[in-house]
Amino acid sequence: MQNKIKANLTLAACAICAAGTLPSVNPSGGIFLGLLNHGFIAATIGGLADWFAVTALFRKPLGISYRTEILKRNRQHISDAIVEFVSDDLLKTENIMDTVREENTASLLIDFFENYSGRDKTKTLVREILAELFMNLDSEKISRSIAPIVEGEIKNFDAQKIIAAAVKVTTDDKHARRILTALFETARKIIKSKHMQDAIFEKIVELRQAYEGDSAGRALVLASMNLTDEKILSILNENVEEKISTAVDALKPSRIFDAKKDKVAQDLIGTFNRTLKNATAQIDAEKFQAEFQKLFSGKIDTAGYVKRWLDKNVKGESIWRESVDALVDRKIDEFIGDAAQQEKFDRIVKNMIEAMVDEYHGEIPALIREKLNRFSDDELNEFVETRVENDLQMIRINGSVCGGIVGMILYVVTLIVGQLG
Repeated sequence: MQNKIKANLTLAACAICAAGTLPSVNPSGGIFLGLLNHGFIAATIGGLADWFAVTALFRKPLGISYRTEILKRNRQHISDAIVEFVSDDLLKTENIMDTVREENTASLLIDFFENYSGRDKTKTLVREILAELFMNLDSEKISRSIAPIVEGEIKNFDAQKIIAAAVKVTTDDKHARRILTALFETARKIIKSKHMQDAIFEKIVELRQAYEGDSAGRALVLASMNLTDEKILSILNENVEEKISTAVDALKPSRIFDAKKDKVAQDLIGTFNRTLKNATAQIDAEKFQAEFQKLFSGKIDTAGYVKRWLDKNVKGESIWRESVDALVDRKIDEFIGDAAQQEKFDRIVKNMIEAMVDEYHGEIPALIREKLNRFSDDELNEFVETRVENDLQMIRINGSVCGGIVGMILYVVTLIVGQLG
């Protein structure tokens, strides 16, 4: 039940009880009924007075216009007071910054990264910004600028230096491990392919037949050992898989040193490096350079090639997306683990907020006033009344209760004074 209904029922009940306890209604009621009568009359008067006061805030009670409709008549003063209070006190720059300084903005950002998909959202935002920037690139103009540089580099191509640099990079321990791992994984896929398995099986059949020849004894030995063609292929696959797995496992970097694995890895890397150096030593660098320059000396649309590459790889995200995501992840991890970065970020953000508050604080009064001016008088009345109605109706109830108590007290005082006189 709303407080308004309670207040109305309270007022009605007090009025009825006041009428029911009048001396003319109960001439033999005595002191007790007199006490009740005075209490209910005072409660009715208090309730009516508070009803009038509450109603007068918003409208004209009983049509009385004198000093009523207080909110509507004093709208301008009230609006000015609200604007002044909110802008100069509640939203004062010092008050806002006191609240902001209590927060650790770096912790809020870390929480966003870790618990609200902030990492993925940040990567998406960075990609969208870069994509928008790259989409506006004039790839044709850029390609025309780059083409002469590319053509010049091709003309000055030094095969000997390129080959030496490639060998140096490739034979580096880290890169050699990756290349060998990729080669072994590729070999595994090739060997397991149906085409290769069929070819190996045919060769096993051919070798078995050549081994057996016309010798029944050899065929009997193979049969007694259950070495069918399929069995031989299975054994061969198992041995190859074991060798590849051992090599790949040894080439994987590990924090725990294993002498056996390290020796296997170093042997593989050494063999790979020697093979690569021997192979590159057989290359005729001058002939290779001449052939390379001859290939690119024809009518090649270098600018068109560069443009197509930019359109596909840069505008199409295919070349930079993974790198950008990795960079964002790395920077976020660095931020989470670096207290100095967090402190610096927190200080920068708070300084920015304070500067913005100082810059735009003068607009707060205008914004508040604009919001208040959007309300008509009736809408403002309804807006305020709906938010304070229950509390105002409690004033009416309290007025009736307090009036009743005071009425009874005065009745008792009057009796005492009369007896003493």
